[in-house]
Amino acid sequence: MIKSYFLIAWRHLTRNKLYAGINIIGLALGISACLVIYLITHFELTYDTFRPGKQRIYRVVGETQNTKGNKRLLGFLPIPVASHLRPQLTGVEAVAGFYNYYAKVTVPGKDPHEFEMPKHEIPSPVIVAEPSWFTVFPSEWLAGNASTALGEPFKVVLTEKSAQRYFGALSPDKMMGRTLVYNDSLRLTVSGIIKDVSGNSDFAFTDFISFASANSGFLKKDVDTDDWGLWNYYSQTFVKLAEGVSPGRVDAQFPAFVKTYLSFDKRNHVALHLQPLADIHFNEKYEDSYSRKAHLPTLYGLMGIAAFILLLAAINFINLSTAQSVQRSKEIGIRKVLGSNRSRLVFQLLGETFLLTLAAVLISALLVKPLLLLFHDFIPDGVLLHPFQLSTWLFLLFITILTSLLAGFYPAKVVSSWLPALSLKGNGTPKAQQKNYLRKTLTVFQFTISLVFIIGTLVIGRQIHYMLNADMGFNKDAIVVLQPPDREKTPDNRKLLTQMISQLPGVTAVSLHGGTPAAQRHGGTIIQVLGTGSPEVDASFEAVDENYLPLYGLKLLAGRNLLPSDTIREYIVNASCAAAMGFHTPAEAIGHLAKSGMGRKIGPIVGVVNDFHSRSLRDPVTPFFLTTRIDNTRSIGVKLATDGQKLVNVKVLLASLENTWKKVYPDKKFQFSFFDETIAAFYEKEQKTARLINTAMAIAIFVSCMGLFGMATFSAHQRTREIGIRKVLGASVYGIVSMLSLDFLKPVFIAFVIAAPIGWYFMQRWLNGFSERVSLSWWLFLLAGAGAVLIALITVSTRAIKAAVANPVESLRTE
Repeated sequence: MIKSYFLIAWRHLTRNKLYAGINIIGLALGISACLVIYLITHFELTYDTFRPGKQRIYRVVGETQNTKGNKRLLGFLPIPVASHLRPQLTGVEAVAGFYNYYAKVTVPGKDPHEFEMPKHEIPSPVIVAEPSWFTVFPSEWLAGNASTALGEPFKVVLTEKSAQRYFGALSPDKMMGRTLVYNDSLRLTVSGIIKDVSGNSDFAFTDFISFASANSGFLKKDVDTDDWGLWNYYSQTFVKLAEGVSPGRVDAQFPAFVKTYLSFDKRNHVALHLQPLADIHFNEKYEDSYSRKAHLPTLYGLMGIAAFILLLAAINFINLSTAQSVQRSKEIGIRKVLGSNRSRLVFQLLGETFLLTLAAVLISALLVKPLLLLFHDFIPDGVLLHPFQLSTWLFLLFITILTSLLAGFYPAKVVSSWLPALSLKGNGTPKAQQKNYLRKTLTVFQFTISLVFIIGTLVIGRQIHYMLNADMGFNKDAIVVLQPPDREKTPDNRKLLTQMISQLPGVTAVSLHGGTPAAQRHGGTIIQVLGTGSPEVDASFEAVDENYLPLYGLKLLAGRNLLPSDTIREYIVNASCAAAMGFHTPAEAIGHLAKSGMGRKIGPIVGVVNDFHSRSLRDPVTPFFLTTRIDNTRSIGVKLATDGQKLVNVKVLLASLENTWKKVYPDKKFQFSFFDETIAAFYEKEQKTARLINTAMAIAIFVSCMGLFGMATFSAHQRTREIGIRKVLGASVYGIVSMLSLDFLKPVFIAFVIAAPIGWYFMQRWLNGFSERVSLSWWLFLLAGAGAVLIALITVSTRAIKAAVANPVESLRTE
């Protein structure tokens, strides 16, 4: 019996290839979106879930609040926190601190090999770790053991892949006792080999240097275990609670610790508390050394988009199935007369839906890899389809059953409910011959979703264009930023390279500085005017030279530029900083002595520059100051010659810069970036969101139009005789096209009325995340509505025109 059901279903589908194709393509798009988004969300939501005792692992985080009530949430702490916290906490199984360490690794021998860790990779795969690290984060040991491996100075533990990278295909036992040299001076002995992490992790470190190594020798100057005054960006502390202990019990012990060790900071109220391990990968509020955070609202948005696209495809199926059902009225009537009950009919009709869905799932599985490649810049590295993974098969089974029921249950229920007497007379069902408000409601829903996506596309695209082209208060075009490798060791080399570059043809300005006017991170400290009773001002800062202002086009509102110096002698502040100091005009600030937190150095304010955005346009303008200090410089800005708005011989200029670089750093890779690309990178998340919305819009419109096309085709087929009679009686092609098209445009107009306020609400909330933003103009909504109407009109009119120009003689012969 089941075989006959599927055979009948197959015959029905092959007789209606157009409608079957529309349904399969629509369902395949919806299921593909679901499958790709499932892979992304599963990848993100499984970060560090493989850790034993993960529910008991917490990061110790800090919160600072200044006198103005401004808060900062910090995922990093002073380096000594872990060692001093350990003996004072009760209710914890272990406390472990670590420090991210950037290093070049040399494998000594007759033919030494060097491995340069990516300097700008965040976090570094190398850490200086306390022995208790492997208690908080247990690992499988291939050689050595957790209790002794990091107990002594100058020891290092490696993961299996890292060890193979250094020593080749040796067995773990033979790697033990071998020597590695970090940054040319730190000689370490391999004391353990562990298995690589078995899942996605924010803490997939590869080299673990014993913390005892930091108390003596070369490493001590980088990892100062006694420095309480610096909230070190690369230092973090973790605890593992004892069984049955609540986080609140441990949090209650932090105030006493803060009072003893962190109360020296008189400007800020400091507090410590625990952050769950499961929260670290998603919480962007905490500043830390991880470059990529998964945004939970975005993941939920992705799930919603996938559900909507699948729902749109299911609506197409429902609409086409219920519309076509009139043609099957006699078939259903005969089956009922011959003894088929309603449940058997439902099963048969659901079988047809299942066949279509199964075909769509197979197509979707084939599309996944190309889709992952197409959207590789949006999808995190590591997201793959694992065809032999049980969870993947379970998801495919779930989505197949869900889609079959979602798309097929209602049409099967309606068709199987018809009375055989009416069906055999050819009348079908009275309800099927009426206006059918359900199909029109579903069409309205489809285009409402499509219109919301269109509105989102227009608004997001306009905001991104505005951000990329807005005046941020400085020049960003035709500027190349070099990143010399020796930030702290030899500032003279950076100075020499700057001087050599300034003599190159095609270079109009060069500046040695800490960072560009806008960057992901700036140094932060206080600055205060002396003798006026003004408050301490929390400000960002950069160490620069005298060429910084002219290179980046920062405009002096009062005073003069900085004089050349390798140490802090003078200050330039922006207008916001001067106002925060209590000055009513920029000129009032000139000549006053100021003291900054940079070594508590005192110097005069010699200039006030215009306000500029030191970060992205999401953030408001904040107080900022510039001063001279060569030890804090780490990059070189180079202004290239232009012809109007275009670079002149950019390849030649870059080759000249690289050749000059090689004269100073012959063994180092030439590292540079264009400043305007750095600005564009601020809005990477928005650009990815725009691409996602664009894709969702295209799919939603395509699926909706496929539904309209199928409905228009069916309607034209049903009205073939009517169209022939109208043409014989003198109706024009235009009149017939209008008659067939306008009926399908009404749902689109209704959808626009519903979608406009929904789109306005969500886009207004999204724009509120920017300090400077575009307005929601009425013409954007009008353009979205006009676009949807035009798309629907083109879709429907293609079938309407074909029906209208058909020979009426042939039309009248069809019945």
